[in-house]
Amino acid sequence: MIQEAAMPSRGYLICSIERTGSNVLAEALTQTGLAGRPREYFSPISQGRPWMRDILGDSTMVTGLTKILLAEATPNGIFGAELPWAHLRYLAMALSEKDGESPQWVPGALLKSLEQLPKLMPTAEILELMRARAPNRAKFMAVFGWFQSRLPDLRVIWLRRNNMVARAIAHYRTLHSGPASTQNQPSAQGAPDFDLAQIHQLYCLGLFLEESWESFFRQQNITPHCVIYEDLVADYERTVRGALEFLDIAYAEKNVVAPNLVPEADALSEEWELRYHKLSEEAGL
Repeated sequence: MIQEAAMPSRGYLICSIERTGSNVLAEALTQTGLAGRPREYFSPISQGRPWMRDILGDSTMVTGLTKILLAEATPNGIFGAELPWAHLRYLAMALSEKDGESPQWVPGALLKSLEQLPKLMPTAEILELMRARAPNRAKFMAVFGWFQSRLPDLRVIWLRRNNMVARAIAHYRTLHSGPASTQNQPSAQGAPDFDLAQIHQLYCLGLFLEESWESFFRQQNITPHCVIYEDLVADYERTVRGALEFLDIAYAEKNVVAPNLVPEADALSEEWELRYHKLSEEAGL
């Protein structure tokens, strides 16, 4: 019988949106062997995968939270998880379901909602439309408390990206370029055509989702530790050590081992970024 003493004593969430480097940060923290094994445990896609079923058995991600915590914490009692905005929404839906059943999930629903917006509207107008059409998020507020009920010392790392145009371009290329590389980067082969309207909508979506996270933290009285994607790429070790210090994890190793990072901003992305700025300014976006 598993003893309650084996439960992790501390936990953290890596909160993010698409294309901000969450897998890179999660891998860095995992490699220390002291910061849990942060993965996307609450992804609708992960629920049916063999590694997740091995953890949960017949349980759902809600009823099986204890199983996830026990299986994925490191021996020092630390648990971590990646929580992109879309997964927060999915988890909120699951918590409101009877017996914590996994809710029906419509892949790409958020992206499909962009198709209903007029093309090439100014950024401020698109954001206003997104705010007006956003669903009631009262159920979202239960998520943090649900984690805290098992992990009272719960902390939040907010992973952000300064260059939101570059983020939108990376997102666009990932959506349209087919299979990505092993580093979860946009494929360089078969690059899609430049599409100002779609890239602009993804840019606005990114701003809206970052605004949504900020509102969530404010309503929950959460003070997150902010990690900037550009800092992670430019000074990997210092940024990772900063996250470890925030988590009160002493890491005595001389070096933090960096993965083989493949820069997202290749020549094509850089060309597109300049093109976007020029065309969006001309269009009054």
